[in-house]
Amino acid sequence: DSLPVDDKTLLQLRNPGTIHVARMNGEVVAFILPVRAPDGYGGAIDAIVGINLDGSIAGVRVISHQETPGLGDKVELKKSPWVLSFNGRSLANTATDDWRVKKDKGVFDQFTGATITPRAMVKAVHNALQYFALNKTTLLEQASHTATGAE
Repeated sequence: DSLPVDDKTLLQLRNPGTIHVARMNGEVVAFILPVRAPDGYGGAIDAIVGINLDGSIAGVRVISHQETPGLGDKVELKKSPWVLSFNGRSLANTATDDWRVKKDKGVFDQFTGATITPRAMVKAVHNALQYFALNKTTLLEQASHTATGAE
């Protein structure tokens, strides 16, 4: 099932989007949030961030971008495993100051010759975790009302 979302602050959505609810045996196990990094080198980067109920990242995937081929396009899993570096990260196990690229004294690698793109993505993923932390209770309530029992 899915829930409508229109957050222009943390998720930076330009248009209303959809949060997908992931269930296992009918129980909510994660939410998949749309997120936009408006400040990529080539413009906005649209992605989804899967967040487990414990607040850890299940996965990040880029949906669309205009980043430079051979440089910023390493945000795509098919070009580089870089997005996998978010897996398992959470607000609890990664300090706010660490949500930066290494060049900015954070824990995330940048790409050789490209810092703007990973910097934008790290910020967007961190924002998605903050959105989830602020809205988890509401999302769970909404998901319980949309449960179909068909899973």
